[in-house]
Amino acid sequence: MARGRATDTSSLVAAAAEVFERKGFRNATIDDVAEAAGVSRATLYKYVDGKQHLLDMIVAAVQDDMAASLDVALCSDGTPRERLRRFVEAHAEAFLENRAFYGIVYAEEKDLSEHGRRAFRTWARSRTDDFTALVEQDLICSDPSGDGLDAAFVANVILSMLSSLHRWYEPDGAVGEQQLAGHLFLLVDGALAGAAHGPRRA
Repeated sequence: MARGRATDTSSLVAAAAEVFERKGFRNATIDDVAEAAGVSRATLYKYVDGKQHLLDMIVAAVQDDMAASLDVALCSDGTPRERLRRFVEAHAEAFLENRAFYGIVYAEEKDLSEHGRRAFRTWARSRTDDFTALVEQDLICSDPSGDGLDAAFVANVILSMLSSLHRWYEPDGAVGEQQLAGHLFLLVDGALAGAAHGPRRA
């Protein structure tokens, strides 16, 4: 069913995300997106080059959201653990606001354009490096000897948990939207507490 008429690029991207989530990128057509956006096929092509262009734009929107989340943590005051809490809270908020976008990013990466795929992977590596540096700061504060778990290992485990929310999280379940960030941080906080006093590295 067509929604209100999309009048700008961001609205078209949101309509595409709705269609791709429902039908899958490969099964969706540009006509499906135009119908969801409430515009003609010709109008849609005035804004975008095609279906793959829309997918690239969805991924770029998620990159911007997640970059902003990490910037909140890296640039704020407080201890590393406090900044990690802010990162988790910002990530949870961005995910809840754009859940369809997040699912598409991780399910449809293979269908990105070559340029979009390279940009996404470069961004993901940079995001992981920055987050690892923050985790390392936290581990050093907790255990200055540096004999706990490896920071990169811990950071990747946490990021994997956050990046997989779209696969299993149900807001109507036992943990509602208002509780999501708190539950996630309890897991992160516990993991870091254990990591600081975990097995010694060889």
